[in-house]
Amino acid sequence: MGIKKIMLIVNPCAGRKSGKKNADKVVSLLKKQGADCSLYMTGKRGDATQFVIDDGRKYDIVACMGGDGTLNEVINGLLKANLNVPLGYIPAGSTNDFARSMHISKNIEIAVANIINCNTKEIDAGLFNDRYFGYISSFGIFTRTSYSTPQSVKNLLGGKASYLLHGLTELGKVKPEHMQVETNGRIYEGNYIFGAITNSTSVGGILRYDPGLVNTSDGKLEIMLIHKPKNPAQFFSIVGSLISKKFTDNPYIDFDRSDRFTIMPASRSDWSLDGEFAYTTGSSEIRCMKKRIRFICSQDGR
Repeated sequence: MGIKKIMLIVNPCAGRKSGKKNADKVVSLLKKQGADCSLYMTGKRGDATQFVIDDGRKYDIVACMGGDGTLNEVINGLLKANLNVPLGYIPAGSTNDFARSMHISKNIEIAVANIINCNTKEIDAGLFNDRYFGYISSFGIFTRTSYSTPQSVKNLLGGKASYLLHGLTELGKVKPEHMQVETNGRIYEGNYIFGAITNSTSVGGILRYDPGLVNTSDGKLEIMLIHKPKNPAQFFSIVGSLISKKFTDNPYIDFDRSDRFTIMPASRSDWSLDGEFAYTTGSSEIRCMKKRIRFICSQDGR
């Protein structure tokens, strides 16, 4: 390809402000590898999406350094602008769920080497009405915490610890959401304390799927819906199934996979898309956009 023109978008506040601390280092490493790198620093929500829409076509590679929310914004920019440009990612957030699922190293030197090598894998994206997500859309317990936990608390405690702490404070307050979900000709209905539609082995930063259950390029998303337990026995049954990752036959957990879901909440429903706030007040559609992201993966192709 010759000299690669790389757009590097950095969220300076992600993680323990590691984006701000390491931006110059990343630019220097990319330039040492012969890349022509331009640095874009975000200042507010939505900046990363707009940067890509405005300037993404000028570059051979669009890369970002930040957390899941930063990556979500870049994905939205690429897909809204219909850009078929390789996407590189340097994880610098509090949890980095997507990076963990895709085996992307937090080591800056390794991540930069992957971007320069530009070994891409076409992976699916999700579309929640008119907004894209990279790996998860969710509601209920542990969902609101992902976008409401202050950045300072995330930086102090670390992502998972902060989400668990805030999630536990929510547990006594959370009200189950009565919802219908239609997919594959079936209708799931119940009072749910948590729901997630995902393309990842990590669900909401807290739960995990068996890696053999998820294929990020198969044109399908997985859905998990957890019913509100009515007694301690049901509660422990749910917890045990989630810990063992053997939940597909649990009567208190609805699970399926599909390329399209219609969700019908009884009232306004607050959602998180890769940690970014969203909501719906009526029937909404979630679709899988097969192989829409050219994601730069590790050099071994995982």
